[in-house]
Amino acid sequence: MDSGIMKINRASPQPGRTPATWTRCAGTLLCALLVVLCTGPLQGQEAGSSGLRIATATPTTEKITLDGVLDEPAWQTAKVDGEFFQQDPREGEMATQQTEVWVLYDRDFLYVAAICHDSDTKKIVTNDISRDFATQNEDYFAVVLDTFNDDRNGYYLATTAVGGQKDSQISNEGRANNVNWDGVWYVESRPHSGGYTVEMAIPFKTLRFSRDRQQVWGVHFYRRMRGRNESTYWSLPPRRYSLTRAVEYAGELRGIENVEPGRNLQVKPYVAGGVTKLHSRDEGTEHEFDGGVDVKYGVTSGLVLDLTANTDFSHVEADTQQVNLTRFPLFFPEKREFFLENVGIFQFGALERNEALLFHSRTIGLEGGEPVPILGGARLSGRAGNTSLGLLNMQTRSEGSSPATNFSVARVSQNILENSNVGALFMNKQSGLPDDSNRAFGVDGNLLFFRTDLRLSALAAKTDTPGLENDDWIGKIEGEYQNNQVQVLSSYVDIGENFNPEMGFVRRRGRRIARNEFGLIFRQSPDTGFGSWVRDIFPGVESEQVFLSDGRTETKTLAFPFTVEFQDGSAFSMTFNQQFERLTEPFELPFGVEAPTGDYRFNETNLSFASDQSDPIAGTVAYGRGDFFGGTTRSVLLAARLRKSYRFSGSVDYERVRIEIPDGAFTTHLVGLRMDYSFNPRMFLNSFIQYNNETNSISSNIRFRLIHRPLSDIYVVYNDIRDRRQRANDRSLTVKYTHCTRSGQVGQEGWN
Repeated sequence: MDSGIMKINRASPQPGRTPATWTRCAGTLLCALLVVLCTGPLQGQEAGSSGLRIATATPTTEKITLDGVLDEPAWQTAKVDGEFFQQDPREGEMATQQTEVWVLYDRDFLYVAAICHDSDTKKIVTNDISRDFATQNEDYFAVVLDTFNDDRNGYYLATTAVGGQKDSQISNEGRANNVNWDGVWYVESRPHSGGYTVEMAIPFKTLRFSRDRQQVWGVHFYRRMRGRNESTYWSLPPRRYSLTRAVEYAGELRGIENVEPGRNLQVKPYVAGGVTKLHSRDEGTEHEFDGGVDVKYGVTSGLVLDLTANTDFSHVEADTQQVNLTRFPLFFPEKREFFLENVGIFQFGALERNEALLFHSRTIGLEGGEPVPILGGARLSGRAGNTSLGLLNMQTRSEGSSPATNFSVARVSQNILENSNVGALFMNKQSGLPDDSNRAFGVDGNLLFFRTDLRLSALAAKTDTPGLENDDWIGKIEGEYQNNQVQVLSSYVDIGENFNPEMGFVRRRGRRIARNEFGLIFRQSPDTGFGSWVRDIFPGVESEQVFLSDGRTETKTLAFPFTVEFQDGSAFSMTFNQQFERLTEPFELPFGVEAPTGDYRFNETNLSFASDQSDPIAGTVAYGRGDFFGGTTRSVLLAARLRKSYRFSGSVDYERVRIEIPDGAFTTHLVGLRMDYSFNPRMFLNSFIQYNNETNSISSNIRFRLIHRPLSDIYVVYNDIRDRRQRANDRSLTVKYTHCTRSGQVGQEGWN
C-alpha cells in the first residue's frame, strides 16, 4: 500500500558470479577495503570527530503557551550553548544562517524552542504542511532524542516554518526508520522578518526512557535550509550520515530530573460504516457497519503491549500499480500503521527484498492484495536493558478460500560490544486445515566497527513446511565499509530450493547470489567555477551473479552507475548495464508474448534528469534503451510536479515501455495523477488516480482526513476501480471515526 510513482519492473536480473569468479572479485574488493582501512579518510580528519557537545534542560514551573513567540521569562534562562555547523555544502564550516535553541522542562513536558535566523526570508521554502511532510523539499527544524543514550535508537520530531509535523522512530543505529509512527506532541511555528520561530512541547508520556532520577539523553538539533540547499547541525556528524543515521554522533541533553516515562494506558476505539458495490462479482449493494478497538499499554519504561480487536485498515492508501516484466513476484511494502510501529525490532539480518525477507507483515490480513478480516491480535515490543524484544500474534477469520489462520512471531536481539548485536527469530503460521502449517527460525549477527564505518553481518535461517523437506534454509554473509569518499560492499547469499517462509517474501528460490559494489564520492569545492554548480560526483561499479542449484550461471550483470548532484538539488544519472540471462523455461510476458528458453545477452543504457524538486514547478525525465530477450526495449518516464502553495500540490507521472522480441511486440502505459490539498496541519484531502493498459483499468482513491485531536481521526475514503475489459465498476465509500483516550493525558493550546 505504498505511495509514489507507478513503476514497471523489467527483467533486470538479480546477478552474481560463479564461485571462483566471485571469490576473485571478493578478494579484489577485500584488498581495496584493507587499503581504505589502512589509509583512512582521503581528506584528513572528518567532521563529527570533535568533542561531545552538551545541552542542559532548565526546569520551570511557569506556564508555557505554544504560540511561536518566546515571551515567557523562563525562555531567557534556557538557551543551549553552541553554534550550528554545515554538513552540506561546506562540511565543518559555520552555518551561513545561524539557529538558536532553548530547552525547558516541567513535570509533564519537554519544551524545545528555536529561532531559525534568515537574512533573506524569500529563500525559506515551505511546500507541504501535511502530517509527515516530505523533508527533502522543505525548510525545517528537527530534534532527535536518544532517550536511552545508547547510540542506537531514538525519536525524530520535525516541523516546518508554518507548523507542519513529521515524526518517526529510529532503531538499529538508524538502519530502520519507522516514518509511520505518530506520537503525541505539539508545535507552533511563526514566520517573521528575520526567519521563523519554533516552539515544541513533547509530553514525557509519549517517550520511553529509564526510571533514573537524573536523565542523560542523546540529542541532535538540525536545520535544513532547502532554498540554500544547506544542512546544518548543532552536533555535526560526517556528511555520509543522514540525521536518522547519525544517532551515535549526537550530543548529550542533561539536567532532566524526577520525570516519569510513558508507562500509560491508551485506548483507541473506532466505528466505521460504508457502502460497497462490486459489479465485477455481480454482487448487489452492501451496507456495512463495524467497530473495533486498539489498546496500548506501557508494561515497563521500555516495553509496550499493543492489543487490537476487529482490526480495520480501510483508510490506508491504495497500492501503486506495477507492470511485471520480470519472472519473479512483485514486492509491495507495508503501509498499515499497526504493523509498522517498532518495525525495526523485527528486522532480521541484512536481507533485502531483492533476495528475501524472513518476515514481511503484508502476509498477515492480505491475500493477493485483497484484505482478509483480522479477528485481533497482540504485540509486545521494545527493550529491556540491552535486549530488544518483539512478540506478535495475530488471528484472521476465514474468508472465501482463505481459512482462519494464526500468525506468531518472536524476535530477540542482544546488544554486544559498542554498536553490535546478535539475535534470533521464530515464526509460526497455522490454520485449522490438516498439514497447513509453516515455521521459520534463524539467527543473525551484526558487528560494527569504527563507529559503524565497517559492518560485518551474517545470518542463517531454516523453514519447516509439510511436503517441502531438505534444502530449506538460507545463509548470508555481507561486509560493508564506507567513509566520505569510498563505499565498498560484498555479499553472498545461498537460498535453498525449498526455503519457504510463508510469513516472508522470497524472490528467487534455489539460487546462490553474489553481489559486489564499489563507489567513489567526489565532493566539489563551491569556491571553484565547476563546484559553484556541481556538488557531488558518484561513479561506481556493481556486479551480481545468480547461480542455479546445479552450479550454472542463470544471471550475470555488470553495471556502471554515474550520478552528478548539482548545487541547486537537481541531479543527472547515467547507467550502463551488461547482462546475461539464461531461461531454463519459457517466460510469459504481458499481452500473451513469450520469450523462449535459451541464453541471452543484454546491453542497456539508462539516462535520467530530475530538476530541483523544491521549485513550484519541477519534473523528472528518464530514457532507457537496450536489448531484451533477443529483441529490444525502450522506456520513457515523464513526471511533473506543480505546487501552487504549501496547501496545494499536483503531480502527473507517465511511463511507457515498448518491448519488441521475435515472438511479438507490445507497449505498456502507466499513468498516475495525484492531487493533495492541506486545509491546515490537521486536515487534508488526497486523491490518487491510476491507469494501467495491461489490465485496462482506471483506479481512484480519494481520502479525507481530519485529526480532530491527537491520535484521533475522521476518515472519508472513496475507492473506484473501472475494469474497461469487463465493463465493470467496483465502488466503495467508507467513513471511519477513531477517538484516542490516554491515562493522565495532558493538553496544549489549540487542542483543548
